[in-house]
Amino acid sequence: MLHRLDELKKAFQNFPREIKPPEIYVAALRQGIAKRAAVMADGLLLNFCSPSHAAELAAGVRAEGESRIEIACYLKIFYSSKSDAVARRLMMQEFLNYDSAPQYHEMFVQDGTAKAISSFKSSEELKSEPVEIPNELLRVSLANPRSGELTQYVRAFRQAGVTLPVIYPYFPNDEDSDFKIESITGILRSL
Repeated sequence: MLHRLDELKKAFQNFPREIKPPEIYVAALRQGIAKRAAVMADGLLLNFCSPSHAAELAAGVRAEGESRIEIACYLKIFYSSKSDAVARRLMMQEFLNYDSAPQYHEMFVQDGTAKAISSFKSSEELKSEPVEIPNELLRVSLANPRSGELTQYVRAFRQAGVTLPVIYPYFPNDEDSDFKIESITGILRSL
């Protein structure tokens, strides 16, 4: 990947001077790839992690002298007009889906959230009402947050060194479009 990134950057040198080449972000779940990619990329892209994981990764990269690097992070927020329980169930299903990928499971282990996720795999709680989300997971994601909760959540990532928080709203497939627009508008007002 780093070789291809180097070739791509060299190809950008052939662009006409008046055309600015695109910025390149590299997805990084762990410190090793983040440190190697930070030397060549314009930014790193984190996903579905806690502020503490983001802070650790950002500090490690910046300790290597890469203070100019942008740190972006997808902040997944789950919404449902039906109920908070539906939004929480959607959120927990996403955790379970991601945990099935070995690289994300390892990140969840490092982040201290793997046990909470694992307890949901072996329980019937996801099928019951109401779905209780362990506090460890609420550092990573939110379900139907109020404005103040969302503001505090984004602030925690900024304080952790994330320079580009990317709010990524999720909705059930059958969600009403008016509710989606209302939710997006609420996100914009919160920030």
